[in-house]
Amino acid sequence: MPGRDLTAGMVTGLEAGTVRPVLLGRFDILTDPLVAWTGYGTFAPTATGDLALDGQTFFAMAPFMELSDVKEDQGIGGPTTITVSGHDLDEELLRQIVRDKRQWRGRKAWLWLGLLNADEATVVANPARIKTGVMTQMITNRSGEEASVTVTLDQDLGRARGSFFRWLDHTRIYPLDTWSTFIIRLANQPGGFTDGPTHTVPGPGTIVPGDGPGLPDLP
Repeated sequence: MPGRDLTAGMVTGLEAGTVRPVLLGRFDILTDPLVAWTGYGTFAPTATGDLALDGQTFFAMAPFMELSDVKEDQGIGGPTTITVSGHDLDEELLRQIVRDKRQWRGRKAWLWLGLLNADEATVVANPARIKTGVMTQMITNRSGEEASVTVTLDQDLGRARGSFFRWLDHTRIYPLDTWSTFIIRLANQPGGFTDGPTHTVPGPGTIVPGDGPGLPDLP
């Protein structure tokens, strides 16, 4: 994990003969945020200095998470996928969330790597953040009696690799950028934009396109 600010405890733990890793995830789903980890019981970190981590309560999810490689490219990073599976997942609820992309698409997500102490009941101070991004894809699967959901995280929707981008999402994520509004308006005008207002100028009554506010009438 080069380039990360690891505490002395984390460095020692990673260099130990036995490493007891845990994965922490926070997914800002609109109506049902998911804050969970692969440790036992609950974990409520404080005073770590990570504002996205402090004050959260991570609930246990048995170690059935699979995480793809976390890659970084000059600080931009690449897509990371995380798969959560289990017998007790509410598949119908998951499908409802997945279908309604407004619930999760473009919303923030964070991943941390933590280490357990030898007693496997306490956490080495402090977990290290390994991914920050937004959710760009979410897929549910059913295999026998087990359901799973695979979530893809990327830097943002604009740079998401392999992610379908909708112009309608743009104004929600970048409300001050009106370019997408222009594109949508253009798409809804197959014949092109209409001309501006017309006015009558002195003379034989010739009609010419409006020349805009603040400009003199055309001769």
